[in-house]
Amino acid sequence: MTTQNSPAQAGAVIEHFDKMSTKGDWSRLYESLDGRNYHFHVRRNRVLELLPEKLGRVLDVGCGPGVMTEVVLERGGVFDGVDLSPEMVREASEKFGHLPNVSFGVGNIESIDARDETYDQLICMAVIEYLKTPDRAMSEMARVLKPGGVAIITMPKRWHVSRVTVAATMPVRLMAKLLGAATADHLPRLRLQPDELDEAARRAGLTPDGRSQYHFTPIAYPLTRVAPALTMRLNLPFEKLHSARGSFTSFWAHGYVARYRK
Repeated sequence: MTTQNSPAQAGAVIEHFDKMSTKGDWSRLYESLDGRNYHFHVRRNRVLELLPEKLGRVLDVGCGPGVMTEVVLERGGVFDGVDLSPEMVREASEKFGHLPNVSFGVGNIESIDARDETYDQLICMAVIEYLKTPDRAMSEMARVLKPGGVAIITMPKRWHVSRVTVAATMPVRLMAKLLGAATADHLPRLRLQPDELDEAARRAGLTPDGRSQYHFTPIAYPLTRVAPALTMRLNLPFEKLHSARGSFTSFWAHGYVARYRK
């Protein structure tokens, strides 16, 4: 069964990311590395490691302000970026739209405006978590990939250390919210375990062809909020475990990055 986002849910996502773009908040996450945003950099690095060194025509679905544009060009690729947020598309176009072999447009991962078998590679970074299910998005990505093409997809995991510590500190977080100290957005998130995302890919006709994990936090929430710089220094060395597959090691990683081949 495939279930599309409701108009209200899609509207909330657009509103959130339009605001992020207008304020420049999303771009700043990638411009400097600190204790509160380093996992964005780590996730991006894991995606780049799974991408081929020589690229063809690439679709970045959920491209945001174009944070993957330059590296795709450096690897010889042609870059097409689409995003649900018009403001993100505007920002990306202002930054990179003047470059050759680059285009941006407003688009929806559950209904990609492209012909079958158009792309050699596809990047889907921090997108599926805003959907109700991954199925329609997976089917669309498989449709637009050429035979032998690869898709790199990221997904926050449903089960990891901070999910436990966040639940354990619920009373404190509720108090912080009442005092106006809460900072997280309230958009619903889809979270899947690696095997669940792999199975969704198989249903769409994509074959798992490589995997990685990111954002390891043996020093977990709430210390990551209280002392972000210190916990970043302590946690970063554990990113070397990104290729490990054991359930114990996996428990400490927040996110999953997978490569799928058509």
